Amino acid sequence: MLKCPKDQHNLKAASLKGVRIDECPKCGGKWFNRDELRIAKDSTDDDLRWLDFDLFDDNANKYKARPSPKKCPKDSAKMTSLEYMDSKVMIEKCDVCKGVWLDKGEFDKIIKYMENKVISEPASEYAKDVFKEFEEIFTGPESTISEIKDFFAVLRLFEIRLIVEHPWTADFYLKFYKYWPLK
Repeated sequence: MLKCPKDQHNLKAASLKGVRIDECPKCGGKWFNRDELRIAKDSTDDDLRWLDFDLFDDNANKYKARPSPKKCPKDSAKMTSLEYMDSKVMIEKCDVCKGVWLDKGEFDKIIKYMENKVISEPASEYAKDVFKEFEEIFTGPESTISEIKDFFAVLRLFEIRLIVEHPWTADFYLKFYKYWPLK
């Protein structure tokens, strides 16, 4: 039985956005096994699916990483606290089993942060993201289908942002899609 790293209560099976996770009935914290956090995030909103943050990549530790006093519920290893991207949400990760612990409410804060990022990103940044996501179709860590979905999600957001920033492009898109063979 997995124990809560915060208060040592037994974790109970729960579902979050269709993903089976473990949750503490006392504090409301959530344990995500490897990739479950990403899958739950992707299931929350298709507009967010392309925003990936690999918590176990070497670059992740630049986000205010430090040792955590909490121990992993799966293998009792010392966990690392780090900020999720630059969201100001501090989470814990286990480098041994690749699991992630979120305290109560942190999942919702991460989603809110990502929604704000999607809304505020300029077309120029979306253009870079489109190329990055296209490359990840062939080299990305997720399945090819998942990477294709990520690519089309960011491409759609790029088109929307481009129309918002440059209204004259709306006419171009209408003409383009009128003759586009795949509908």
